[in-house]
Amino acid sequence: MAYTVLSLKWRPQIFGDLVGQNHVTKTLLNAFKKDRVAQGYILTGPRGVGKTTTARIIAKALNCPNSNDGIPCNNCNNCQEITDGRNLDVIEIDGASNRGIEEIRNIREQIKYTPMNAPYKIFIIDEVHMLTNQAFNALLRTLEEPPLHGKFILATTDIHKVPSTIISRCQRFDFNRITEAIIREKLKVIIKDEKISVDDDSINAIARKSDGSMRDALSLMDQVIAYAGDSIKIEDVSTIIGLIPLDVYFDYSNAIIEKNYSKMISVLETIKTTGLPLEDVASGLSNHIRNLIIASVENSENLLELNDEHKKQYLSNTQNWNGKDLLRIVSILNDLEYKLKKISQPLIYFEMTSMKLMEMDSSVSISDLLSNTSSNTSKKKSNINPKIKNEVSTDDNASNVSNVSSKNKNIIIEDKDKEVSIKEKNIVEKNIEFDKIKNEWNNFILMISKRRPSIGTALEHGIPTTLIGNKLTVEISGLPEFSVGNLNRNSQVIEEFFNDYYNYNLKINAIMSESGEKSSISEKSTNDNIPIENQLKSNETIEDGVVSRVIEVFDGEILR
Repeated sequence: MAYTVLSLKWRPQIFGDLVGQNHVTKTLLNAFKKDRVAQGYILTGPRGVGKTTTARIIAKALNCPNSNDGIPCNNCNNCQEITDGRNLDVIEIDGASNRGIEEIRNIREQIKYTPMNAPYKIFIIDEVHMLTNQAFNALLRTLEEPPLHGKFILATTDIHKVPSTIISRCQRFDFNRITEAIIREKLKVIIKDEKISVDDDSINAIARKSDGSMRDALSLMDQVIAYAGDSIKIEDVSTIIGLIPLDVYFDYSNAIIEKNYSKMISVLETIKTTGLPLEDVASGLSNHIRNLIIASVENSENLLELNDEHKKQYLSNTQNWNGKDLLRIVSILNDLEYKLKKISQPLIYFEMTSMKLMEMDSSVSISDLLSNTSSNTSKKKSNINPKIKNEVSTDDNASNVSNVSSKNKNIIIEDKDKEVSIKEKNIVEKNIEFDKIKNEWNNFILMISKRRPSIGTALEHGIPTTLIGNKLTVEISGLPEFSVGNLNRNSQVIEEFFNDYYNYNLKINAIMSESGEKSSISEKSTNDNIPIENQLKSNETIEDGVVSRVIEVFDGEILR
């Protein structure tokens, strides 16, 4: 006897055998119990979820003489003939190859005649969306008011191509994708009956690869059995369906968070040598990031459809991540998966997107930026001695303040628990020498290049020229103005590097070394020549507004 594939051998024969479609089976069983069976049904949903199978079960439930509340006996001649597809009263039509108006006319003629051996003459039209508009129009009247012995069951994977006039004349059932958990349980029942040894990882991999289709899962299982025999291991499944080891995905994400370019290049080489479609790789990476996001949520382990060892691996690794960064990465990967199907050089695009992820900075919300700016501003204000404030705000004492400035007298700064006495003039020179900055410049650039290569490369074309207050002016040569503007836009990052290396808070002002560009120095440093009372008043006015803080943080301007 010829071998029967699993998808046909285990095809459901009654409503109770259907899995993952409880809303459909319950409705149909109740319709049979209450004798409320409609003249037409339209079944829609993705591939391999049981649409055509359900149509055959409905036909058997209608024509089986021993049917009990919608449950056919599967032993009588009618049931056997419908199961085998040779019953003269149940006519299955392929909508793709019988899509014209002539075929529909034949249906209209056939339905006029009473059935030969059954109560009903049933027409099952599969892939009904392939019919032409003329064919649909010819079917309308017969579909709405067929003879008492006539029933129509339509099935389609693309309900949007079916005219609303057809849908409105039928009862519509939307079939869902079958969940991985249900597919796993069904596969375990089948392999137990088939007397095959399969580990849980293999079942999980097949269920995940099937993408909600039970037929796809059974076809994959057939293929793996043919390859591995009666004992199946995850290595066999990986070979057949092309799985990338989970460690490769972890190496990819770890390379991003560690900014380890060597590791990323190694991972890209591994992916390239697998020969798998890059869309599948991108999909696997998206699923990996999704698992990291879920693992970052407390008490969400049950949503991770993995074994205990892999769950622990995700729970441990997710602590290195910021949830906002993961959301940005998964968005980029989803866009990558879509574009890989249309781009002419998918491998190059995949590699460049991976390197782009390496350059991604950590996410910071606007509210955090504003709150940090506000706290720094308020801290600066609170550090000023109230007595000095009163003197500054009083016209009579303005001259005293300027005398304090001119004579370099000490200003007392109050900082909650302690007071620090510093001189207003030459503050920075007493803490860090300009010569030290110039002497250590190359080493400073080397440190940046290891952590942010794009910024380090730009600063290699720069020379520190002046240090006014705590503002360091760097002249850039040999680069376009865009690169100079990019350095100023990333000033906050560079200032953090200054603080780490020189242990002092410096502000950077990048300018072009061409003639006429140095005017920005004076523009940046004019604030140092403004009397202290005007500086305080100006700062208090600007920093009180949210808009001003946004402009300061994002290096923006107001367009009139």
